This record gives sequence, C-alpha cells and structure tokens, in this order.
Amino acid sequence: MASGRLQADPLYQGLARPPMIMGVSYMYFILNGLITLMTFIHAQDFTAYIMGAFIHGFGYLLCMKEPRAVELWMLRMSKGYQSFNRAFHHHTNSYDVY
Repeated sequence: MASGRLQADPLYQGLARPPMIMGVSYMYFILNGLITLMTFIHAQDFTAYIMGAFIHGFGYLLCMKEPRAVELWMLRMSKGYQSFNRAFHHHTNSYDVY
C-alpha cells in the first residue's frame, strides 16, 4: 500500500530543470546582464556592478524556490490584465468607456 507520498526521481528532476547559469535561470541571467549594462552606461560608474550582484542574489534565492519563475512571470505578463468592466461586457476584455 502506498504511503501517500510521491517519490521524485533525481534523474527526472535534473532533466526537467531549465538551463542554469551561476544558480539562476538563463533568462534571468540575460535580463540581469541587460539591466546592469544599461545602468553602467547611464551612470558611468562601477557601482552598477554591485547593483548587478544584488539583483543576481535576489534571482538566486528566487530560482532556488522555483527555477522557472521568470518564465512564468513573462507568461503571465503576455496574457495581459483583465479590464475592470468585464462583467458588463459579458466577461470579455473590452476597454469601451460605456
């Protein structure tokens, strides 16, 4: 009889994880690099790299919990927000003022 607890195979877990660079997902690593580079170009100072290290630390903690957190957030943002007057327009996203 089963104990009710699911067993996870370590091989499957390793194959199902996204590609990681320095403990964060590839997409987060690219976004962090772009943000740090734009901040460095704007500020003309090396403190942008310190900020990049803090952003990377936040991403490391985020990716320890859910490796695909950035991809899930991007998927949610691509769907768009629901309008406030959905019920009036039969549950469709309509931006009509009437």
